[in-house]
Amino acid sequence: MNEKQRKQTGIARLLEIAGRRKGLLFVSGFLAIVHAVLSLVPYVLVFYIIRELTKETVDFILARTYIIYAVIAAIVSMSILFLSGILSHIAAFNILFELRKFIADKVGKLPMGYLTNRNSGALKKILSDDVERIESFIAHQIPDFVKGITLPIITIVFLFTQDWRLAAISFVPLVVLAIMLPKMYGGRNKQLIKDYHQSLEDMNAGIVEYVRAMPVMKIFGQSAETFDKYGNTVKRFNNFVAEWVKSSTPGFAIFMSFTSNAMLPVLALGLYLYFQNGVTLATLLLFLILGTGYIKPLFALSNMGMQLSIINRGVEQIDELLGQEDLPESEKIRQPKNFNIGFQDVSFAYQDKNRVLSNINFEIKEKTITALVGPSGAGKSTVGQLLSRFWDVNEGEIYIGGIDIRNYPTEQLMQMVSFVFQDSFMFQQNMYENIRMGMDKTREEVEHAAKVAQIHDFILGLPDGYNTLFGQSGMHLSGGEQQRFQLARAILKDAPILILDEATAFADPENEHKIQQAFSELIRDKTVLIIAHRLSTITDADQILVFDKGQLSAKGKHRELLEQSELYGRMWNAHIRAKEFVI
Repeated sequence: MNEKQRKQTGIARLLEIAGRRKGLLFVSGFLAIVHAVLSLVPYVLVFYIIRELTKETVDFILARTYIIYAVIAAIVSMSILFLSGILSHIAAFNILFELRKFIADKVGKLPMGYLTNRNSGALKKILSDDVERIESFIAHQIPDFVKGITLPIITIVFLFTQDWRLAAISFVPLVVLAIMLPKMYGGRNKQLIKDYHQSLEDMNAGIVEYVRAMPVMKIFGQSAETFDKYGNTVKRFNNFVAEWVKSSTPGFAIFMSFTSNAMLPVLALGLYLYFQNGVTLATLLLFLILGTGYIKPLFALSNMGMQLSIINRGVEQIDELLGQEDLPESEKIRQPKNFNIGFQDVSFAYQDKNRVLSNINFEIKEKTITALVGPSGAGKSTVGQLLSRFWDVNEGEIYIGGIDIRNYPTEQLMQMVSFVFQDSFMFQQNMYENIRMGMDKTREEVEHAAKVAQIHDFILGLPDGYNTLFGQSGMHLSGGEQQRFQLARAILKDAPILILDEATAFADPENEHKIQQAFSELIRDKTVLIIAHRLSTITDADQILVFDKGQLSAKGKHRELLEQSELYGRMWNAHIRAKEFVI
């Protein structure tokens, strides 16, 4: 996205966002102009009818013809407005889909560091609220905008052809609008709109966190009022909107009062001219109807100004997201000579903070099992995330098969690596799709993976088997059951490198036994990296790496480390004492 594109704002930027659907919007706008012209025809014909009826000799046939034309014009005008609305809605819904898809694709290409530094409420606001406002504006407001501009201009031009004096005084509201709108929606208001979006983001984040924390809050008997982040953000948003409305009400009230009573000067001057024989009764009635009636679309424009200001800020945030640099990647497919893993002089810090890893060097032979152990915060999980290229290292290189992982296309790297993390995630889909995860696999392959992961019998026991929707009618899974779904996904993927981040952390004894059975099949002929907290599960590993404060403290087999590493010895003794603890 170049700088010229980033500087576009308002209607121009929305048309730019419309992209391929811009043609539909132009046709919709043109039809709105035609509607505006035709909507004036009945009023003009009524003027001619009144003028005809006030003559000494009335031509009733001509008057009847005018009535027929007025009815036809009204019907055609409404039909064209309906067609304009259909086209704008078709364009809006397509733009909504394409924009959300584009943003989702963009998010998938960003470094994980960018996403973790933004709260989920902010991303939800962009993907849902901001995009939804753009859709609503394009579908409803753009035809109204075109009509709101066209109708007053055509009306004023026509009125000047009838009587310039009454037309001039009817023109005053347009001048007032031109002066008031920039003041109402510019200057200090720009900062208020920016603060509005920030306040809304904070409230969304507070709501998301409140929902996630609800089980813990229930345990401790807490309510929404005692959840400070939720309560404070909602109150701040409420107070901000209330103050904003209070501060803007006087100016808006003056504006509305003036434009709502715009008939008074037209009526006063019109009656004076009528009694002075300066205008006919038909002309006076025409100006009382059209001379003030054209103001109605201007009210829509004034409301549209506020909406456009809010949308502009949302578009700026969308542009900020779309303007972020993608994680750089190679497009050339490379063939590794093996699936050895190597870390060479690797150092890493999250977003320029203190280093999490410092000068890490180790090698993992293919088809071997390596365990990473150490105290919390030592950097074990970071090693797995760097190998998956969730972030790029600050210094050093990470190799798979002798090739720097940055030289693999992301898709190829993801095909080589499978993950089983502590935190499981289930999608609002059926059990079959939750295992398949979009992979090109047959039903037989999916069911085989489920059998190996020890979850097949459980699925068959559900109301609709593999077609049972997760989350439907209270259908939820325990932590251990969700982890077996993760294992089924990894088995189905069958990648040569496997990362296990304490995959039995939330399992009960029965689930843990079944997960361990699945592991034996899963790790066969794989290069396995296990991030372990239960040391008894990795005593047979080919290699154990001991991390402490972001550094590789020691490496070797279990018995070697008991003799050589004081830290590993303390961790092992603590683990044994914890297993012996009874109440």
